[in-house]
Order: sequence, then structure tokens, then C-alpha cells
Amino acid sequence: MACLQYDPQGAEILMDYCAGKLDGTRSAELEAHIEECFSCKEAVDGQRRLWETLDAWKPVEVSPGFDATLYSRIAAEAERPWWRRALWKPLIPVAAAGVLALALVRMPPSPPAPVKTPVASSDRIDLQQVEQALDDMDMLTPVGQTSSSRL
Repeated sequence: MACLQYDPQGAEILMDYCAGKLDGTRSAELEAHIEECFSCKEAVDGQRRLWETLDAWKPVEVSPGFDATLYSRIAAEAERPWWRRALWKPLIPVAAAGVLALALVRMPPSPPAPVKTPVASSDRIDLQQVEQALDDMDMLTPVGQTSSSRL
């Protein structure tokens, strides 16, 4: 028998085997394969544990008036006006997204970061040269002019 993992109907065969629906020859073939294939043995064991758990499960009893209460709530919901029903609830995330988008559009752009350019050695200011240039300009200024009339 081929491994259940590679058989397109492997899951269905496994379910039928665990439910006891396989015929005798097919069931015997599967049992022989399970003895040799570890992964199929794990799958069968897991499926058996699941069936045992489902068989042991006892559903909770519903209250005697459950059906009447359910139908009355459904009728009350149907009588409410359309705008008070739960139809508006999906609009809350849409509205929140719209408010967020509007807030993002209205935010002022952040100022660009100042660009720092490296200063070349030829661009550095020599204070002695500046002082010398100012002194030279003072010497060139005529004697009768004051500094306010020069500007």
C-alpha cells in the first residue's frame, strides 16, 4: 500500500479507517503499512485520540427558554430602525482611517535638516588677514570722513 501522505485520498482513507468504514482487505493493508510507516502511525494515533475525545465530550445543556429568548431578540432587532442596527459598526474603522488620513495631510512638513558641508582648508578664515584688510580699508578712507558717512 502507498503511504497516505502521497495518496490524494489519504486523509479520506484515514478518516474511514478510524471510523471503521473500510472493508477488511483494505483495513488489513493499512494496518500492515502503519506498522512500517512512522508518520502514518502518528496520524492514525492522533485521529483515534480525536475520535475518543469527541466520543467522551458531553455538550452543555441549553436552558429551557433558550429558543424563545433567541427568537424574541431576533424579532426585536428586526423592529429597530435601520440606523440603530449594527450596520453602522463597520463604518467605525473607516471613519478612524479617514480622520487619521486628514490629520496626516494637515500636518505641516518638517523642516529639512541642515546640510553640513565639510570646510576645505582653503575656505578657512584667517583672522589676521581679516584684521589686515580692515586696517588697509581704514588707511584708504579719506581723513575727513567718519565711519557713519562711509556706509
